[in-house]
Formats: sequence, structure tokens, C-alpha cells
Amino acid sequence: ELDFIENEKTQIIVDEAKKLKDEDKEIFIKYYYEEKSIREISECCNITQSKVKIKLYRIRKKIKKVLKERGYDFDEK
Repeated sequence: ELDFIENEKTQIIVDEAKKLKDEDKEIFIKYYYEEKSIREISECCNITQSKVKIKLYRIRKKIKKVLKERGYDFDEK
């Protein structure tokens, strides 16, 4: 059952990532899948590091909202 829950969460995240604007999608993929640093993403996307951080924050917030709507909860720390 735990594997099913993780697979379902992963699928929700992938589905939401597909809906992102192109630049946001690129940042999301580079950070979470290619494991690029904020600096590397900033350089290759030609935007400031703070803009990368803001975009990642907003992407996470959007995905967390969808997960929460689907019944997944998070411990806010």
C-alpha cells in the first residue's frame, strides 16, 4: 500500500509539473531531476538566483496545494 501511495503522489507531482509554464517547468526539472544548483539554473536560464528561488517556492506551494486537495497532508515546519 505504501508503494501505491508514493506512486500516486509521484504521478500527481508529474501531472502538475506538466501544467507549469515552460520556464517554470525547466527550472523544476533542472532542480529536482537533474539536481542542478540554484546558481547553475540561474546561469543557464539567464535569470537571477533569487528569481530561481522564488519560482521554486511558488512551484512547491502550488504542488503542495494540489496534494493537500487530494488528501495528502504535510507537517508544516
